[in-house]
Amino acid sequence: MNKRILVVLIAGVLAGCGTFGSNKGITPAADAVTPIKETKITTTFTDEGVKLHYTMSGKLERIEVVGVAPAWKRNHDILAEADAMDKLVKFVHGKNVSSDRRIKIISKALDQASDLTSNKFSSNEGAVDTDSKELEAELKNDSGETSQRLNTAKRNARIVDETTVNAIQTITASGRLVGVRKIGDKVKDDGKTYVAYYQWSFQDMDTATQVRNAMMKGN
Repeated sequence: MNKRILVVLIAGVLAGCGTFGSNKGITPAADAVTPIKETKITTTFTDEGVKLHYTMSGKLERIEVVGVAPAWKRNHDILAEADAMDKLVKFVHGKNVSSDRRIKIISKALDQASDLTSNKFSSNEGAVDTDSKELEAELKNDSGETSQRLNTAKRNARIVDETTVNAIQTITASGRLVGVRKIGDKVKDDGKTYVAYYQWSFQDMDTATQVRNAMMKGN
């Protein structure tokens, strides 16, 4: 082997050993840094048949709603969708679910999620799954204390609520569920009741918009 080549090889091996022996002064590439996954929260408004999926920072990810209709009717799927839409409208404008109540419930859910000493609502998937009835029961026992954590939770709860209201108004603007897809259904009560589950998300909405634009271009 040529001596010059041998010297270069030895230098390369030594340089490699030095690199593995110390990471001082080495800055990892941006794509090599693993981001911290943000906590996902779901809150089920039990009596209203609506479930919200959002994050600690107040980002709404998706909305789920249940539609119910008599299974024996020929157009039960249309009636179930109408029931789901009615629930979404009442969730925003109804008397039972005021904006103040939604914000209090979501704020409490965010506070629970940020409290590392409590895993009462934790699910197997690592998300935080909360129920409006349980949260309201806890709200009654609150001492009224204020803290930076609670203020942050309330601020982010307002973001979730505002986004939810805007999304639902868009979903139901034309008298039907726009940008919503059915994610499942079942029949219960010995075949008497048809239950359908619908989902809206920003991703679903974007997909629907892209398909619609592509179809319009084709025409």
